[in-house]
Amino acid sequence: MIYYIKSLKSSKLFILVTFLSTIFDVANTQDANTTDSNAQGAQATVACSSGNGIDIRTYNLGLHIGALFIILLTSSLGAFLPVISANFPSFRVPNSVFFFCKHFGTGVITATAFIHMLPSSFEMLSNECLPDVWHNYSAWPGAIAMMAASTIFFIEYIALKYTDCDDHDIKDNLPVHKNELGSSTASSSLEANTSDNKDFEHSHHDHAHAHGTLVLLTSKAQTIAIIILEMGICFHSVIIGMALSVSTGSDFISLLVALVFHQMFEGLGLGSRIALLDYSKDSIRPWLMSLAYGTTTPIGIAIGLGVRQTYDPESVTALIVQGVLDSISAGILLYAALVELIANDFIYDPKFRKKPTKYQASAFILLLLGAGIMALIGYWA
Repeated sequence: MIYYIKSLKSSKLFILVTFLSTIFDVANTQDANTTDSNAQGAQATVACSSGNGIDIRTYNLGLHIGALFIILLTSSLGAFLPVISANFPSFRVPNSVFFFCKHFGTGVITATAFIHMLPSSFEMLSNECLPDVWHNYSAWPGAIAMMAASTIFFIEYIALKYTDCDDHDIKDNLPVHKNELGSSTASSSLEANTSDNKDFEHSHHDHAHAHGTLVLLTSKAQTIAIIILEMGICFHSVIIGMALSVSTGSDFISLLVALVFHQMFEGLGLGSRIALLDYSKDSIRPWLMSLAYGTTTPIGIAIGLGVRQTYDPESVTALIVQGVLDSISAGILLYAALVELIANDFIYDPKFRKKPTKYQASAFILLLLGAGIMALIGYWA
C-alpha cells in the first residue's frame, strides 16, 4: 500500500504536465483554425481578444507580490494548524475546534465545487469567442465534470481492491485491542473526547473481534480519499492564483479579500482531514500534504506574474484551459465532498449516529454554515 501511494503521488506531476500540454496544444490549434477559417471568425476573435488583456500602466507589481505572500501565509496557516495540533501536545486545541473545522470545512469544499468551479467553467466554455464545437454542445462543462468524477471513482475502486488484497494477507496477524476502532492516538483525540471513546469501544468490543481488518481498510481508504480531494483542490488553486495575478484595480482588492477567507476556510477543512489520517508521528506525509495545499495557489500567482505581459485571460486558449480545468476540478471535488466526506461522516459512520442529537444537529448546522458562507463569498470571487 505504501508503495502504491508513493507511486500515485510521483505520477501525479507527470500526468498533470502531460494533460496541460495536451490541452494547450488543442486550444492553440483551435485558436488558429478559428482565426483563419473566415473573415467573420477572425473579426470575432479580434473583438473578443485584444492581445494583452492587462493594462500594464495600472498594474501594481509590488501589491501583487505582496498578495502572493499573503495567500501563502493564510493557506499554509489553515492547512498546517490541525496537523501541528495533532502532533504536538503543547499546541493541542480543544476537540470542539476540530469538530468545527471538520464539518464547516466540508461545507466550504462542497460549495467550492458548486458555487465557484461549475459556474466558472460554464462561463468560460460558453464564451462567444470559442469555436463552434463548444457551442454546438452546451453541456461540455457538466460532461467533463462527470467524466472526471467517474474516472476518480474507478481509480479509487481499483486502489481499494488492491489494498483489500493486502488486508487479507495480514488479517491473521492483526492484533485486536480495545482502541482498535480509533485510527491513532491523535485521531481519537481529535475525533471525540475520552469518555465517548470508552463508551463506544466497550459497546463494540465484540464487533471489533469479528471484523479485525475493518479499521485498517478504512485507514487506507481515507488516505486515498484525501489524496483525491487534494488533487481536485490543487487543480482549482492554480487557476484562481493566475486569476488573482492578472486582475487589477478594485477587482484585485475584492478578489484578494475573498481568496484570503476562501483559502483559510478550505485549508482548515482539508488540514483537519489530513490530521485524522493514520500516519505515525514521525511521518512527513501529513506535512507534505499540507505544504502542497499551502503553496499551490501562490505557485499559480507566480505563474501569472511571470506571464502578465503576454497572458490574455480572454483569449481562446486561456478560456478553454481554464474552463476545462475548472470542470475537472468540479467533478473531482463533487465526488470527494459528497461521497468521501458527507456520506462517510453522516451516513456510514456508526459512531456519529450514536452521538447525542445536539451533537448531530451541530454538525449539520456547521456543514450548512460553511456552504452558505462560501456561497456568499462567491458573490465577489
